[in-house]
Amino acid sequence: MDIRHVIQVAFVSAASTILLFSSLPSLKTRFVTYGSRATFVNTGGPEANGPKGESSASQAKLGWSQAALDYVTDLQVPHGWFLHFYVVSVLCSFFWATQIVSKSSLLLTVCENAGTGQAMSINQITLMWSFMAIQGLRRLAESILLGKPSASKMWFVHWILGILFYIAMSIAVWIDGAGKLTSLLGHLSLPLPHITLTMKQIAETLLLSPSPLKDITITAPSIRTMVGVPLFLLASGIQNDCHTYLASLPKYTLPDHPIFHTMVCPHYAAECVIYLSLAILGAPHGAWINRTIFTALIFVASNLAVTASTTKDWYTAKFGRENVEYRWRMIPFIF
Repeated sequence: MDIRHVIQVAFVSAASTILLFSSLPSLKTRFVTYGSRATFVNTGGPEANGPKGESSASQAKLGWSQAALDYVTDLQVPHGWFLHFYVVSVLCSFFWATQIVSKSSLLLTVCENAGTGQAMSINQITLMWSFMAIQGLRRLAESILLGKPSASKMWFVHWILGILFYIAMSIAVWIDGAGKLTSLLGHLSLPLPHITLTMKQIAETLLLSPSPLKDITITAPSIRTMVGVPLFLLASGIQNDCHTYLASLPKYTLPDHPIFHTMVCPHYAAECVIYLSLAILGAPHGAWINRTIFTALIFVASNLAVTASTTKDWYTAKFGRENVEYRWRMIPFIF
């Protein structure tokens, strides 16, 4: 089993499911929207003509399958549980750091099932881990310091999916570096010239080395580093600025910050750029992009695009089309 491929398939499958559900109004109103946007589509928005918008007499005639769907839909958790995503992200980042430093048997098992191919360098692994930890810590701090009490709910599957995403991301940021561990085998004498080393042998050698961190070197920044690092820092700063501004507004107010004049959800665009920067920074030697992180970007972009679209519909209904129609949902000139 190649863990990299499992993670990639999981991200793409989740993205495809979100897009499928969002394309079917009966499923979108039940399972995709949440918070104030869910209230909008379920009580008066353009897609409120599904089961949730029908009279009690009509609902009494629904079949058992729709009744079951309604029951599942009602399994809600507080929207404030978004905080858990970033708690998990931070805990997972530091968990894997301790596993690498301590050369644990769990690390051996994961590396053994990491597949082969192009690999990230030890420097890249360190940088990717650091940026993911920074992202998790920043979002956790924002959730604690900027979050407001809310009665909004979200479907419990959203919560589970978010938890699983950050668990997977804590592995995705370094899993493509498993192959590079062959550089730690330089001292190993091989009696047969054509012997093929397995990932298990590579991982075992890693665990026998004094410290994996000793292989970190200081070198001139590559092109991907010169592109990826500024992108990450800029997008993180813009997203923090957006979140701080939104937290300062009275509830259900149309944002008037200059960056919101162009986009309905610039903080979502910044989130996508953050993951794009990680995909660039984690690109193995000879590649332009890290495939595992890129599939994470596909999931993030799909999820946020659906939410941005519903947010624009909500703004249009609440504040008038003339105040919203000129704003892009998430990506200027594209979407």
